Amino acid sequence: MMRRLLIVAALAASFLVVTGIVIVALSWAAVPSKTQAAPASVAAMQPLAAPLPQQSTQDTGITVSGEGIISVKPDQARITLGVEISNPSAKQAQQDAAAAMDAVTRELLGRGIQEKDIQTVRFDLSPEYDYSTRTAVLRGYRVTNLVAVTVRDISRLGDLLDGVVAQGATRIYGISFSVSDPAASGRQGREEAMNNARAKAEHLAQLAGVTLGRPIRITETVSAPPMPVEMAPRAAPATAVATPISPGTQEVTTMVQVTYAIQ
Repeated sequence: MMRRLLIVAALAASFLVVTGIVIVALSWAAVPSKTQAAPASVAAMQPLAAPLPQQSTQDTGITVSGEGIISVKPDQARITLGVEISNPSAKQAQQDAAAAMDAVTRELLGRGIQEKDIQTVRFDLSPEYDYSTRTAVLRGYRVTNLVAVTVRDISRLGDLLDGVVAQGATRIYGISFSVSDPAASGRQGREEAMNNARAKAEHLAQLAGVTLGRPIRITETVSAPPMPVEMAPRAAPATAVATPISPGTQEVTTMVQVTYAIQ
């Protein structure tokens, strides 16, 4: 009896040992190798990492505009003047215009205008017709000769205009005033515009509860010069009273647009 029990126990132990080895072997086979690629179905089930949102630097700043207005007094002027002569003969019209323009030019030079400041801007010869009848009748020819003159001493401009009219000028128009050194007023206007922009940006940053950083973008715009003043042709003055010319003042406006970073 005892012998049978010993045999049964030995058989059971052998079975457990063999079974354990088999289980361990199966478990080891179920573990994938580090070099073994995962099945496609398993890889497909892996969650994909979402791309991080990219934030533009233009969305992280404060953009404001600033304005600087500077009043300046012009110290020079540019004016267009000349002669317009009509004559039945084209040749005679051209000769009369040449003589009148020569006298006007000598007057300009005699009043201190330099040759470099006298520029021809128009010269033409055109026929003139009489349309009072059924058919157009050639009446003669017209010559127009105009020069643009830069006057660098405005205080003498009135006397200069009277002088050229007395010498035969029949067309005067397009006076425009300017400053000889616009850079000085430009610097002052730029400083005021930037200070104005900075004050606006600091106020916005304070309201938003953020700290204002350095400027990351700046653009500038300067106002265009004023339009020329039209002046009708003048006849020679009957008295010695000079033509009054008032340059007044000009406002030069500088605009900047600044984007400040947020710290």
